[in-house]
Amino acid sequence: MTPPAIVIIGGGPAGMSAAVAAATQGLSCTIIDEGFALGGQIYRKPTNPERAPAPHPRGEQLRAEVAKLAQQIQVRNGDNVWGIFDELRVAVTSPDQHTELLQPQALILAPGAHELVPPFPGWTLPGVMTPGAAQILIKTMGVAPGKRVLLAGTGPFLLAVACQLVDAGVHVVAVLEASSRPAWLSLPLHGFRTPEILAEGLAYLSKLDRAHVPVRYGRIVVAAQGETELNAVEHAPVDAEWFPDNNRIETEQVDTLLVGYGFVPRLQLAQMAGCNLELRPDVGGWIPIRDRNLATSVAGIFAAGDGAGVAGSLVAALEGQLAGMAAARFLGAIDEATFAAARDSIEQELARLKPLRRALDKISALQPGLMSLVRDDTIVCRCEEVTWREAREAVCAGSTTYRSLKMTSRAGMGACQGRFCWPFLSRLVAAEAKCSLADIGPPSARPPLGPITLGALAPEPRDK
Repeated sequence: MTPPAIVIIGGGPAGMSAAVAAATQGLSCTIIDEGFALGGQIYRKPTNPERAPAPHPRGEQLRAEVAKLAQQIQVRNGDNVWGIFDELRVAVTSPDQHTELLQPQALILAPGAHELVPPFPGWTLPGVMTPGAAQILIKTMGVAPGKRVLLAGTGPFLLAVACQLVDAGVHVVAVLEASSRPAWLSLPLHGFRTPEILAEGLAYLSKLDRAHVPVRYGRIVVAAQGETELNAVEHAPVDAEWFPDNNRIETEQVDTLLVGYGFVPRLQLAQMAGCNLELRPDVGGWIPIRDRNLATSVAGIFAAGDGAGVAGSLVAALEGQLAGMAAARFLGAIDEATFAAARDSIEQELARLKPLRRALDKISALQPGLMSLVRDDTIVCRCEEVTWREAREAVCAGSTTYRSLKMTSRAGMGACQGRFCWPFLSRLVAAEAKCSLADIGPPSARPPLGPITLGALAPEPRDK
């Protein structure tokens, strides 16, 4: 089989937009996505349309554009990319456990991001999950995550999920936003160039108000209660640095708690490919370094969307377009003048979105008060059930990097390879060791990126 000119990892808004942009220039593209359908988390397509909400119009439009270019774009849903090796070789395993190495001429990384949940007492109880996990239940099958649901954390994503739960008939007890109300009221000053986004946010608030769902600002969850499952949540008001006032704790009886403090870029594939990284806490943490054309430090590899810095679906789609055009230019499918004109147009739209995005990033920036929630017996690595006492003792003994802490405490040794624990654990380590996050460094990544069977790695049996 002739390899595609471009392999795109990720089928969300960035990946779909990149494929459309490149295919329009006559290049063959393959989108590889582990989901059952294109769309990513934000534009997830329901498997049970009768019970789940209608798919997002922007997602439907992008899927339609990909479908129109079916002769140029191959879509591989359900496939898992677990490694990137020299010479742009991409290791892919299909649902039937067949593994192959693709070697395109260019590679676009658009893996998206995952949610950040800081550890706190009781956060591992059944019934505590992320807003994204609840959204998957609602979007795909129309299944409610619980009967009495509380959302907590920061960012507009909480409001979007709360509204989806209300539409599904779920009793949403409240939304707890860590940042202050005055900070959110200042958004119109930064979003005058993007009134459509402000209107969307106001629509969320209006829907919640009509459903009698209170949005309480300047509050965080300090503990979850329950023996074998969640039955109550403790929350408290916080100061500007999110330190809770433990003298004003309130207890809410709920069976489901959705906690999310923003998103963390999925950088592991970029690491495997050898791309240089930089620390950008304002867009989620460690990300691949990119130039104006979204090219990474490795020739032929481009990065777009939340996996290269969390900025939302609109920015992801625009970056996908730019990455697709840049890859087309890299492969000689378009000339410099055509590419420059396309880039200038995309950059103008990105500039329009930037002020509001920067304001949102500032409002929802993680504050040190979150670290005060962690006690010695709080689990900080769920895979290996490592407590903060165990991790802290390793730090005090000199283990202040991901690799050294993993060896001495087993934190990050589980199936997720530190993807979920390290973004916050690294902050705890930096505070304990009195050094910067840059000194601590990113997690390391090595193939396989996720669990795969030995059968998937075995060669095909020869016919006798």
